[in-house]
Formats: sequence, C-alpha cells, structure tokens
Amino acid sequence: MSKLQRMTTIGILSAISILLYYLKFPVPFFPPFLTLDVSDIPALVGAVTLGPFAGILIQFLKNIVDYISHGSYVGLPVGQIANFLSGSLIVGVIGAFYMMQKRLHIGSYIASVSIFLASMYLLNYYFILPSIMELLGVSEAQYVTGFTKFNPLATDFTTAVLFVILPFNLIKIAMVYSIGVPFSMRLIKIIQPDRRKVAA
Repeated sequence: MSKLQRMTTIGILSAISILLYYLKFPVPFFPPFLTLDVSDIPALVGAVTLGPFAGILIQFLKNIVDYISHGSYVGLPVGQIANFLSGSLIVGVIGAFYMMQKRLHIGSYIASVSIFLASMYLLNYYFILPSIMELLGVSEAQYVTGFTKFNPLATDFTTAVLFVILPFNLIKIAMVYSIGVPFSMRLIKIIQPDRRKVAA
C-alpha cells in the first residue's frame, strides 16, 4: 500500500470513527456518565491492517476533532485524553501483537486485555478521575457517591475504580474486539489475498 493510500485510508477510518463517537449508549447497572460507543472499531481496523501507529493516529484525530467541536464539560480535555489513552491501548496492543505474530491467538487476547485493564486501573486511579474531581471541584467522597448508587461494593475511591470502572472497561474492550477483530480479518483477506493470516 502506497503512502497516499495509507493516508487516505487513515482519513476515511478517522471520519467514520468521529461519526460513530456520537452514537453513545448507556450500560445497564452502571452510572449514566459511563457510556459505550463503537468509535474504537475503525481504529482497531486501522491498527490491524496498517499497524498500531495508524490505529493510535485515528484515535488522536477523533479526539482532537471532538474537543474542537464540542469542548469539554470540565473545561480542559480530560475526557478526550482519557478516551485517547483508553482507545490507544485497546487498538495499539492488539495491533502490535498482530504485526509481530502475523496472527492472533488466545494468548494475544489475554495479554491485550490484561495490559489494558491494568493500565486503565492505574490511569483512572492516579490521573483521570482525580483530574475530573479537581476540575469539577468535588470531593472524593462526593464523587464516589455516584458510583455507590449503582454498585454497593463501591464504598471508597479504590473500590469504585475496581468494581465499577474496571468492569466497564472489560465490557468495552470485549465489545470492540468481538466486532472489530473478525471484521479486520475479513478485510485483510480482501486486501492481502496472497498472504495467509489467521486469527484463532
């Protein structure tokens, strides 16, 4: 694939990702501010077919456009940064495994999900949620109340991240992989019919 074709493909996938980003839906039994969308799927397609950097670039462009168009409810682009970091981990790690192995197997998924969940726990605990609380001007106890209403196990900040944020992220990555990986494999067979690449 030529450089122009790669740039064009990244642009198209970014545009699709931006459009899909606004089709959000809530998840039952989770706080309403935690919503799912399928905008990571075009980035996953880019990461698997063009390499992890392409997928990360698509995530970056999506969030830049979103911040320019809609800003952020806390002023600074904390939400966009969180979405970029989350999405980049989802697509970048699995894309890197595919580029190295030329296939995906159960170990690739286990490793990708484990890296994603561990990274998101640390990011939410030390950066994302503390930044949101600081910008909103709410205390940790006030913020945790919003989690406790939906999960009684979330009694403090640590358990809120552990029993609400992590399960939500697990649902998110499972949805993206279950839709995006099979689609990417079919696309690879079309654009690279001479190369035998198998996802198991």
